[in-house]
Amino acid sequence: MGRIYKSFRNTLFAVREWIATHLFSPLAQAVSFGTARMFRFGHFMWKGDPSEEKKPIPHWFHFGLQVIVGGYALYWHWKLPPPNKAVLALAACAALMVLAEMRPIHKAVYFVLIVALVFTESRAIDKDRADFASDEFCRRQEENQQFSNIGDAITTNVGKLLEHSDQEFAKTMARSDAIMSGVVDSIKTQTGGNSFAFITFTAEPAQAFEMHWNNFSAPRGEPYFLISVTSHGKYPLRGTQAVMMDDERRLAAMEEYNKHPNGDWMKAINSADSEYRMPYLRPQSAEAPQGEVDVIGLYPMPQGDSKRLTINFSAPNGYWNEALHLGRVNGKWHQCLSVLGPTAKQAKHPFIYCDSDWAEGKKLAEKDWVFTPPKKQ
Repeated sequence: MGRIYKSFRNTLFAVREWIATHLFSPLAQAVSFGTARMFRFGHFMWKGDPSEEKKPIPHWFHFGLQVIVGGYALYWHWKLPPPNKAVLALAACAALMVLAEMRPIHKAVYFVLIVALVFTESRAIDKDRADFASDEFCRRQEENQQFSNIGDAITTNVGKLLEHSDQEFAKTMARSDAIMSGVVDSIKTQTGGNSFAFITFTAEPAQAFEMHWNNFSAPRGEPYFLISVTSHGKYPLRGTQAVMMDDERRLAAMEEYNKHPNGDWMKAINSADSEYRMPYLRPQSAEAPQGEVDVIGLYPMPQGDSKRLTINFSAPNGYWNEALHLGRVNGKWHQCLSVLGPTAKQAKHPFIYCDSDWAEGKKLAEKDWVFTPPKKQ
């Protein structure tokens, strides 16, 4: 048993030696080599290359400069500076770091700081451009709003000015219209405007005594017509003249002329007409709603039961014509008349006045001024 135990122990020792020789020795060498290299790298990073030229300022100067620059880099990371400040800090750092002895560790720190400052400067430029664009947008919006306000104010003021101008113009035109209306009304008052007059006949019975109408003496013992003129319209008539033509009397005058043909036939015809002059006729008013009625003459009774008279009027406001129809029904005389003019409107719509109980006379008056339109060629 003792021999077996010793043999087993020697075998284990041999295996251990083989393992240590063939396996652990290279690993240990590699670890030792790596450790030595890392130590030499750290020593290089800290001490630098002994062959480099020594600077007058010691290397620890870089720690203070790096702390200051690093502090600014961290501060600017949260609060970006204006553009070019990070560049100025980078330039100042580059100018100062060459004055002191520099070791590799300092170079590594400076590299990190340079990257941080470059990144900070890039962010600062981007922020400055974004702020500029935002400020420009706000400025444009404010300018547009101001221009819009100015435009609205101008539009409002111009609208108010135009409205005020329209109101003043309307007032001026109203005053002008009132003045012109007064002038026109005054002219119409002088000339007669659209007023006109018409003649009516009133049958009067025979009287045993002598009757006087104004300056006219009625025939005694014979019936006759009383001739009256009536004004119609709101303007007075001045210098009105009327010529009444009786076809029966004209025919009788021509027959008398034929007995003595050496005379003036026109004078003979005109001798059958009756002329009337009315210097002034008052208009229709509240006191005289039917207008002024004035007796201007007498006329003998006709032999038959009907008669038609034509009367031509002239005045400063123009000319107008009257057709007067007389008819005797059941021993009672009736009248109906129509007036054409003096205005174009009145010429299209003649004035008709009739006794209410003589419908036949109204039909006659409605046909007085019916004109047949000319045939189209």
